[in-house]
Amino acid sequence: MNSQIKFLRRVRIHGGECGAVARALHHEARTLSLPAAEKIVFFATSERKSMSKLTMFKRISLAIVLALGFGSLTTPASNAALLSHAVAISSSTATAAVGDSASATITHTFNHTLDAVESATVRYTCTAPTGATCPAIMARQLVTADTANVILRDNSGLGWSNLSLTSGNNAQGGTFAGWTDSSTASATGGVRSTFSIKAEQFAASGVYTYSFYSVNGTAGTSGTATTAVTWAVTVTAPDTTGTQLSRKYISSDIWTAQNNKKNQAASSDSAIVAAAGTAASPAIVGYAFVTLANAAGDTRVAVGSGFRTVDESLTVTITGAGTIAAGVGSTGSAAISSLNSRNATSVLTGETIVIFSNGTAGTGTITVTKASNGAAITTMTVTFVGNAASAAVALSDTVTFLGTAGTTTTNLTAQLKDAGGNLINSGTFYVFSSDTKIAGSVPTSTIAASTQTGHRCGNTSGEWNTTTSVLTCAVVLSDTGTATITLRDSWTVSASTWSSNEVTLDIRGNVVRTLTVAFDKSTYAPGEKAVITLTALDAGGKALATRASDTGRLSSVVSTPVLNQITVAAQAGTQGTSYTDTTFLGYQDSGVETRVVVMPSYGSDVTYSVTIPGFGVGVGNVAVTASAKVVDPAAAATKASADAATAAAEAATDAAAEAIDAANAATDAANLAAEAADAATVAAEEARDAADAATAAVEELATQVATLMAALKAQITTLANTVAKIAKKVKA
Repeated sequence: MNSQIKFLRRVRIHGGECGAVARALHHEARTLSLPAAEKIVFFATSERKSMSKLTMFKRISLAIVLALGFGSLTTPASNAALLSHAVAISSSTATAAVGDSASATITHTFNHTLDAVESATVRYTCTAPTGATCPAIMARQLVTADTANVILRDNSGLGWSNLSLTSGNNAQGGTFAGWTDSSTASATGGVRSTFSIKAEQFAASGVYTYSFYSVNGTAGTSGTATTAVTWAVTVTAPDTTGTQLSRKYISSDIWTAQNNKKNQAASSDSAIVAAAGTAASPAIVGYAFVTLANAAGDTRVAVGSGFRTVDESLTVTITGAGTIAAGVGSTGSAAISSLNSRNATSVLTGETIVIFSNGTAGTGTITVTKASNGAAITTMTVTFVGNAASAAVALSDTVTFLGTAGTTTTNLTAQLKDAGGNLINSGTFYVFSSDTKIAGSVPTSTIAASTQTGHRCGNTSGEWNTTTSVLTCAVVLSDTGTATITLRDSWTVSASTWSSNEVTLDIRGNVVRTLTVAFDKSTYAPGEKAVITLTALDAGGKALATRASDTGRLSSVVSTPVLNQITVAAQAGTQGTSYTDTTFLGYQDSGVETRVVVMPSYGSDVTYSVTIPGFGVGVGNVAVTASAKVVDPAAAATKASADAATAAAEAATDAAAEAIDAANAATDAANLAAEAADAATVAAEEARDAADAATAAVEELATQVATLMAALKAQITTLANTVAKIAKKVKA
């Protein structure tokens, strides 16, 4: 039958046969068993052509109404018919661990006839591994599920519905258990319902095969079941066997080891160094835990809604020094044969490795193996130290000051080792001083063991730092001077088996007996920084040692004029005190303190005076003064200009006086020159007369010479003629 057309019948109506038509329609409806709610369509024709169309349709309508009316009164209500239905699952397989859960999504679809009165139920069967039972299927549908034309079962805040599997859970009867979907679709509508399923707490490993199918009705107890879809869940047992080391925790105190394990911190293998002790009195020196992992490296595995730890039975042995035990209830042995490696967060007997001393010095090696096959898991070591065989000592301050004699102390620190070179952190030792009048005291054996003295060290709580293996001893200071300090293992030198290195203690006074004060320069510019250096010595002429505070060393400090304080942190020795402070603070045992000031902003002479108290009968205070000068360049220039002007004026005055003297001298010289001119005139006249006389004499002499020359010339001529005659004669 075509699902889109519920019923189609052609009825031939003859005139006057309305009652017959109604009965015929009613009969057809009963024959076909149609529900009254479904639509029936009739097509009627009339054989009487003379009847008007209006009359014809009125009769047809009346017949239909009558037929429907009779049908509703005389025919029982019919159920909707399910045309098709199917079940699909999101995945045909799933995996889970024992105790865990698996889930999937089911899509349920069907079509039906008539209006929204149809429903169908999804049911299931299951086959479990031998000896196991299938977990019940639980289902829920969220408001966001992919559905259509179905009454939504909103389980968003309600959790899961248990679809328990029963013996009657099949297609043909039995107790109802399943997921029922009810349609809201109109006629010929399709329905889709999507819901989630889950199976929880698988008890054993194996394959669990679920088969899901759909059956007609709200109880799923009638009709034919659809073809089933299978869901095979493979369940594996979790690997809780410890095969390898995950972490280890070892410490000298149980709280540290336990807390690190509880918080799953990284491995903490603390280096335990403990006294070897005695065999008669074993002592706990440490605690250890191991955490194992399975082959996948997991320390715990998910089981259901929780987790299960990875466990293993272990064998623990110790070789060398020391013994071990499982828990704190014994004095230890060489092996633990059945230690449980439970990864619990609390300390339980059977999983704690307790380490004891046994009087043997050296290294104790702890080996952890699997009890089943002896496979190695891990090793740990503990160092047991014997008696001290040597010591290295140092002073907290080799140069110190003496406060109140007998109450001031300095600290001696020591690291002691046994014969194997291992650091020790227990024992009592003795401090020796080369001069007990200056520091320390004479060792004796009569001091109570709980009393710390200036020579006995290590017997009082707090003197040993067990973390660094450092022993601290207080040495009492009695007087100034120097003393050599050593540490020994006995209160007498003869009974000592060793002595430490020597350290020299220099104890100085804390009173200024000698002081010098100086500025760093002799002249400064206005406002320039100046450094004042104070150097103090004690009564023995040694520089005062550095101390945290010491008031009243200086009687008074005065500056003229008043200066401004400045602190320069980078200035070596600067203490940051006021420059007029009467407290002296030396710098690094140098006996030197610097005070930084700002000079006046004007030219001035500056004095800095420090008074120290005098000591002894009739000895007065001693004042030490330093001086400097502030030079103002502007004032100096003005003074220089004035001095230059004064010098120039004085030079001009001197020059004028010298000019007057020169003028007077010139006048005198002129007078003398006039007198000399007169004398020269007279001399000139006399010279002229003498010249005239000389001229006449010359003229007369010239005449005489000319006469003589003429006579001579004549004689020469005569002579020449004579010679020529002679020569002529000779040639002849």
